[in-house]
Amino acid sequence: MWGRLGWAEVRGRYRRTVLGPFWAVLSLAIFIVIFSIVWARLWKTNVVEFLPYVSAGMITWTMLSTIVTEGCATFTAAEGLIKSLRFPYTVLTCAVAWRNLILFFHNLVVYVGIAYFCGVPLTWATLLIIPGLFIICANGLWVATLLGMLCARYRDVPQLITIFLQVLLFVTPIFWTYDQLGGRIGEALVNFNFLLLYLEVVRMPMLGKLPTAYSWVVVIAGTVIGWWLTLLVYSRFRRRVSYWL
Repeated sequence: MWGRLGWAEVRGRYRRTVLGPFWAVLSLAIFIVIFSIVWARLWKTNVVEFLPYVSAGMITWTMLSTIVTEGCATFTAAEGLIKSLRFPYTVLTCAVAWRNLILFFHNLVVYVGIAYFCGVPLTWATLLIIPGLFIICANGLWVATLLGMLCARYRDVPQLITIFLQVLLFVTPIFWTYDQLGGRIGEALVNFNFLLLYLEVVRMPMLGKLPTAYSWVVVIAGTVIGWWLTLLVYSRFRRRVSYWL
């Protein structure tokens, strides 16, 4: 059910368009290429090396941030269904993760073209993109469930999360590398940025490199803690969701 629902929502967004979901792919490709060229000149780096780095990071970040923002509207956007039908709410959260995984593979076309042009090598580490995507989707389920309930109860939370993600986009090493900022501020932005570790378990394999063991440990720990907290909240308040709507 969630598979059909997620696929239907993707198709519904681009109904009666020529390129369908590839309009988003085209806009992302234009943004990545132009931004990378300008930013590489500002940072005085090689465009051929900088372009795959930015594209891999931006594509992964788009998936992460969209799961979070759409997770906030998981239940409020389905108010009609929740009030008229009896079904497991996890169907909606699974549809959010599945829908964004589909869009990730659409956007991956951009990176494949850039990686081929820039000569990014394929290594055994590239295969780690599979467990990386799996763990992001696993986290997407609890994030969509928890934020969906929180935002259904408190309607100001989605605005705060949107502002937070906008700021976090520029303080996360996506448009700059770790060594370019430097200093204690740079180290703090890298070491205490939780979303960066989720980004790295997908971006590094895309670049043919191994993610650090620290990234995997923190991401797995975050997954376990997130699911534990979500199950506690969901088991206690799931019957109240329809009344919050």
